[in-house]
Amino acid sequence: MSQKHSFELLAFLRALFLILSAIVCSAILGPLAIVSSLLDRSGRWPSFFQSLWADWLLRTNGINLQLKGTENLKKDQFYILVSNHASILDIPAIISSAPFPVRFIAKNSLIWFPIFGWFLYIADHILVDRESAHSAFKSLKKASALLKKGISIIVFPEGTRSPDGEVKEFKRGAFLLAQHSKFPVVPISISGTYDMLPRHGWCFWPGTIHIRMGEPIPTRDLSHQESKDLMRRVRETIIENLKKGSAERDLSQEQRGKRPQDRMEDAEGRVEEPQF
Repeated sequence: MSQKHSFELLAFLRALFLILSAIVCSAILGPLAIVSSLLDRSGRWPSFFQSLWADWLLRTNGINLQLKGTENLKKDQFYILVSNHASILDIPAIISSAPFPVRFIAKNSLIWFPIFGWFLYIADHILVDRESAHSAFKSLKKASALLKKGISIIVFPEGTRSPDGEVKEFKRGAFLLAQHSKFPVVPISISGTYDMLPRHGWCFWPGTIHIRMGEPIPTRDLSHQESKDLMRRVRETIIENLKKGSAERDLSQEQRGKRPQDRMEDAEGRVEEPQF
């Protein structure tokens, strides 16, 4: 266990505040979101309230977002967003960063959480009984209907949060949905959330969540072999982008650690013009 993931009193108090702020935020916005879901079947108002909830939660707890790759996404196109999953913070991070309405595929036990779970159900988030093949089949049909309605779907194909922050093996559900619906798949790489709030433990360290949106992968004209390789391709892209992001941050930190005059000079002693 790293020093950052050992118990710290201040980090424990921050975790308590995070939980309290989530409860207060849900209690204030939840009833409005539920009513809006009942009155507005287009999904626009429920999407507004869930984005407001995510932004409020992140900002209240000192969590910043750094996004890359949003230029790959079109606001008038709808996608199956496939992401690694290392922390519960991944959920508000993706909601806040997505430039269009989104719904999650999640376990159906969440429905028992007061207000939060009720909103998930009424707002057409897809709650699945993982032990039931019939439930999984219904979820594919519902997800396809939402995509055609103009709502993108978020899937964590690992099935649960990673216990150590590493990307685990993927389940096939997201890729069966892609083959069935013919909507593009977007690999999403999230880093920073595991260091801030790991799955095991009761401590929270505020910081920056890094999200990289990969280029959409078309699924309409995939060959049989390409369809079979889609899951492997998406997983490898997510891991590659995580490594790329980590290398970029390491380089940035290294450059910030140098003296200004060192950064201005190249290996031959010439002075470079600063680029902004």
